[in-house]
Amino acid sequence: MISLSTLIAFTLLNMSFALIPGPDVLCILTNSVSRGTRAGVQVCLGIACAALVHVTAASLGLSAFLAAVPTAFVAVKVLGAMYLVWIGWQMLRSPVTVSAEPRPSRWNAPFAQGAVSNLLNPKIAIFFLAILPQFVDPARGHPGLQAALLGIVSIVSGTAVNLCTATLGGRARSFIIERPSLFQRFQQLAGAALVGLGIRVALDRAR
Repeated sequence: MISLSTLIAFTLLNMSFALIPGPDVLCILTNSVSRGTRAGVQVCLGIACAALVHVTAASLGLSAFLAAVPTAFVAVKVLGAMYLVWIGWQMLRSPVTVSAEPRPSRWNAPFAQGAVSNLLNPKIAIFFLAILPQFVDPARGHPGLQAALLGIVSIVSGTAVNLCTATLGGRARSFIIERPSLFQRFQQLAGAALVGLGIRVALDRAR
């Protein structure tokens, strides 16, 4: 099957990819700081479920369709960008107070944020499409099984990194929440960052 050196190299690459600042990291931090570690963990679970869909799509060739059809790629990208802008606008419009626990709507719940933002990020799909085949060795047999195993490793290692991010955000919460002005500034910055990130994703023409 897969050699140990290949498995280690793929795991390190995937964990490095998970550390790159983007929608996933920002959603995890904003939720773990404003709502607690549990909310950050829920975002991580949503991301993991979406990653499972991406891995399955890559195996079935759906990611190749996104890469080959510009209209489909742009449509998914714009939907994802609109969702990021909506989340950020909600944070700017209705900031969470330190005296009350937030009551997110169904589409603004931590799990939904993680799942939808990751699922509607076509670059994640292209990443799996481009990276997975590079680590599959047909000479070792069962390429489909190799791809599935690498997909599972990708989800597990990425989730491990995301959970560490959620834990750090949750620990920072106790420090930030005791300082209402700092807490409010954090929400404003996080909301503005999500809006800006959504706009950047929508305007990014690179594929």
